[in-house]
Amino acid sequence: MSLELVVKPAELFDTGNKRRFEKLVLSGGQVTTTGLLGRIVKAHYLAFLTIDGELIGTNAVKNNRTHRRSIEKNSGVELADDEYLGEVGWLYVVEAHRGGRLGDLLMSAILAVAGSGGLFATIQSKNVGARLLHERHGFYHVGKSWSSSERKDMVNLFIREGRRGE
Repeated sequence: MSLELVVKPAELFDTGNKRRFEKLVLSGGQVTTTGLLGRIVKAHYLAFLTIDGELIGTNAVKNNRTHRRSIEKNSGVELADDEYLGEVGWLYVVEAHRGGRLGDLLMSAILAVAGSGGLFATIQSKNVGARLLHERHGFYHVGKSWSSSERKDMVNLFIREGRRGE
């Protein structure tokens, strides 16, 4: 069994790989489907986790300032562009491979490429696994929760502040 993790700027992946990323993320059913490929193309970083060439996990640092402003409005928390690199998201591991801390591996890889930049994430209240994973990596809840436009749940903002002077 060969495990491979590749993380690099989104523009360095070809269209075929971006479409593979999109397909896996869509299979999780947790994202807005309209325009997803366009958002993937604009991401700061993408992470691909494969076993024997099969894509089994993804993660990213998104780059969507319009969405960021919407999160600020909903949560009541400012996410200054000079303090926060972007939103961690599209973190997904196929069900057959869950339970082995592969989500932690994907998160650690994204944190490594983000360096000292701050990051944020939006997590639905019912997604306890995602909340616990983010908390293990230094994220914490801030601001007020708001209703999800996608499902009957509340959305919460979690941040991981940047490390200044590094």
